[in-house]
Amino acid sequence: MNNQEILRKIVNYIENVMKEKSLTSRDLADICVKKTGKMSPRTIDNMFKTPSSTTLSTLLKVCDGLDLNLNAVFHSIEIAKTSAENGQHRFIFDIEHPAYNGYTGNYHVFFLPTSAYPEDHSGQTLVHGTLRLGDFNSMHECSAILDIDSGDFTNEGTPFSKHYEGTLVYSSNSQMFCRLVCSKYGDMWFMVFNHGNLNNKELACVIGCAATASSGRYRHPAIHRFCLCNMQQYPEIDSDTRTLIEGLLRIQEKHIWIKKKTLNELLLHNNFDPDFRRNLENYLNIATEYYALPKNTLKEDIPLSTSVKELAKLCNESNLEKTFHILNEDDRELSCILKGCLATPTTPATPSEAE
Repeated sequence: MNNQEILRKIVNYIENVMKEKSLTSRDLADICVKKTGKMSPRTIDNMFKTPSSTTLSTLLKVCDGLDLNLNAVFHSIEIAKTSAENGQHRFIFDIEHPAYNGYTGNYHVFFLPTSAYPEDHSGQTLVHGTLRLGDFNSMHECSAILDIDSGDFTNEGTPFSKHYEGTLVYSSNSQMFCRLVCSKYGDMWFMVFNHGNLNNKELACVIGCAATASSGRYRHPAIHRFCLCNMQQYPEIDSDTRTLIEGLLRIQEKHIWIKKKTLNELLLHNNFDPDFRRNLENYLNIATEYYALPKNTLKEDIPLSTSVKELAKLCNESNLEKTFHILNEDDRELSCILKGCLATPTTPATPSEAE
């Protein structure tokens, strides 16, 4: 678009906002006078008649009068232009669209740490952050602000946290996408989760995937499974519930790999549900034997050019998942755990009450 076309679209945008608010040129002029100084209805009428003659000063005063961010207006026009060129409306950016109902607010974010040096995490097994969603910059889009407590410490001994900012975008293919940038440390998060019909009700909790760089001295790309929990519905997540969330986030394959010794100890000391224990023990009696082969051990004393080819052959015959999927049951399982953490313990009935 050339400058004249941009001006015409800005004026059209302003005119539509005035119609939505049922404002006449005189009404807007009176508002502008109170907020920004001199403004006449004739100036506003001339702006609509001849957009090309409109001055930047007039545009700024009118936008201030309507509580519009001029940058947001440019942004909305560009999004509309891109959508029109594509001939599709697969992505919805406008936060006032019904698709965003129930999404704004504050959320707990939990994911597993990926430090290159696990010992630097001081035993931390679950990373917590806070995600805020809303139109914080008056851009008519869903802004996202993520603050993460990394679990690490700075050289001065203070907690090391990261601050990310970005946007949440609704896609009609049942996905939500959130791109977040941490300018201070040159890091990015790209989150994706399934919305299904959640836009028709409050988003309470969901599991998704996030691509980012791991923490630590050397940064490597990492794929996290993360979960969002609505802070209004779940203001506090106790330590026992966090442990259960950690377990759900670790289920990345169809098989749970666990040492025989560890499982025997769990069966001996853990108070499993009787039906769950029976299913587990039945499976142990009929299970096919699997080998859990440590990659690093197989590579010992072998040239990289050789080991990488042999590992590739071996992996093609393995039972490993080709992709980490977020399935529908994942969200249902998370919901059950979170609802359980809010459940009020029942008081055992006295003998008289039982009778």
